[in-house]
Amino acid sequence: MNRMVALLGVLLLGCSPAEPPHTPVVVYAAVEDGERLAVMLEKFTDATEIPVDIRSGTAVEHVDAMIAKIGDPADVVIADDLVEIWRAADRGALRPIRSAALGRHHESLRDPDLLWFVHEIRPIAVARKANASPRMVGLEELGSPAFENRLCLSSSALVDNRVLIANLIERHGEQQAERLVRRWIRNLAEPPFADEASLRAAIRSGACDYGIVGNPHTVFGDWDKVPAPRAYAATAVGIGRHAVNSDAAQALADWMLRNASVRIPSYAALPNASIAGWRDEEARLLAERAGYR
Repeated sequence: MNRMVALLGVLLLGCSPAEPPHTPVVVYAAVEDGERLAVMLEKFTDATEIPVDIRSGTAVEHVDAMIAKIGDPADVVIADDLVEIWRAADRGALRPIRSAALGRHHESLRDPDLLWFVHEIRPIAVARKANASPRMVGLEELGSPAFENRLCLSSSALVDNRVLIANLIERHGEQQAERLVRRWIRNLAEPPFADEASLRAAIRSGACDYGIVGNPHTVFGDWDKVPAPRAYAATAVGIGRHAVNSDAAQALADWMLRNASVRIPSYAALPNASIAGWRDEEARLLAERAGYR
């Protein structure tokens, strides 16, 4: 009956029946700033009329669910953990991203098989308390005797710290990287903090002269340049292998690549984001051997 009424309206009024509403894109979101992500996805909906259903959780929880095919399938996963997005790809939980914009994305910031891309980066830097001297310090210097009882770190259980160690292994080799981490541990003013917020607070209060942190632009205080190697943690985006709304998922990935993701010149020299996943187990074992908890 309803179909007949709709058809009659078309014949009498010369208008088309209303378009059916878009099915929401199910986004598994694992990010610290959920409000900022929600605002970005609202802009996507405004531009495309495709609604988004955000499912919040940790990157580990989301990737575990995708691998085990538990719960509603993820159309898109957005994770602030390079190790987990790499694991999702490695375990076959992602499908290739179809977007011409992906070819223009910096080569180091996309999966070799085009299964994910980096949406934003969090440079890892050396932070210092106000008036600490010297002003500019590199990673190697933090291991020298001059910095005894002056350095603080957050836990090696935090992925950003393992990403840094993975990049040290990639650049210097395992033996040299371990020697540097051991020197850092000898110079600690406090045991490693459980989270980075506590580390930042200790630097602000002056309890620690220096610390190795991510997101330097969000922290009060003075910061040096990101030391070599130019290590970074990141938020990355992938499309679920079992996505129900796959066309809309591809549309979201394409929109993010074109409108809301980091842009870096192709000539810029960056370590490949995949190093975080390839060398994560090596980084874990190195930290354990070095007494970095």
